[in-house]
Amino acid sequence: QERIVTCLLLLSVLCLAGCEGNKSELASTRGLRPGVALRVERSPDACLPNPCQHQGQCQVTEDRPVCSCKPGFTGEFCQDVVLKLACEEEHMKMMVRKEVFELLKIPLELVHLKNQACKVAEKEEEGELFFAATLTGENHTACGSVIQQNSSHVSYSNVIESEQEARRAMISRSFQLEVHFSCIYAYEQVVRLPFALTAVDKLVQFVVREGHFNVSMRLYKSPSYLQPYHLPSVAVPLTDTLYVLLKIEGQHQVKYFLLSVLDCWATPSADPHQDVQHKLIEQGCPHDETVTYLNGIGESTTAKFSFQMFQFVGYPEVFLHCR
Repeated sequence: QERIVTCLLLLSVLCLAGCEGNKSELASTRGLRPGVALRVERSPDACLPNPCQHQGQCQVTEDRPVCSCKPGFTGEFCQDVVLKLACEEEHMKMMVRKEVFELLKIPLELVHLKNQACKVAEKEEEGELFFAATLTGENHTACGSVIQQNSSHVSYSNVIESEQEARRAMISRSFQLEVHFSCIYAYEQVVRLPFALTAVDKLVQFVVREGHFNVSMRLYKSPSYLQPYHLPSVAVPLTDTLYVLLKIEGQHQVKYFLLSVLDCWATPSADPHQDVQHKLIEQGCPHDETVTYLNGIGESTTAKFSFQMFQFVGYPEVFLHCR
């Protein structure tokens, strides 16, 4: 029986010291019968014992263990906690998956920042639950953040940690977690315009507006155009001939324009678009049989023509329009 105990202790020591390859020979056979040697065979399953931490599942792939981690854990052997840290302009936010604390059996009420009075809160983001802490300029100091600065950067650091449950027995199996996080902001940064600039060595500017020139229409009693009718209203016998003068006004405009008459018509009201109309000139040609051109139309800044007075049946007035 003493020999058996000695052999078991020796095997344990050799295995803890490390075995090379798939087997290891005992360095000593003291206490055994001559000619007897022991070999320790390693397990052919790379997942025995399970190298994956935090209840990760192990699968053998190409004779190597591959770990499938629980939510909230990562790393080759699920040894690291998945952390989400946001460093924004107005706040910093640290989030740890709720499943991490559930697996480690750490209740929410035991999790806080460096100042134990600043508790974390459970929040949902993108369908996942987190234990989260948000720090702003108002609560950095109160929650124990360490603020450090130099000539180029300023950093804000804090920690999410859990405290042990109050001891009610001789032993404790409560797990503690510390997550240290920092946000570093640079005093100087390079910004750029979202568009390119093109250098120009001259100023080019375009301005376009709609202008107009003035054309007047007057009515005279004779072809000498010396006796105009007086406005605003004129009583003209039906037997009289009226002499119309169209003229471009303005000394400067006279240099650049010639006047042509396209259409002239009469209506019983001041509305030129009234349905009741009588055409005197249409498309530059006389339409009324009494119309007579008195100068070359389109050859000067004036247009002269005459027609015999008429009236609209049922209307007392006649209004003359030209285009």
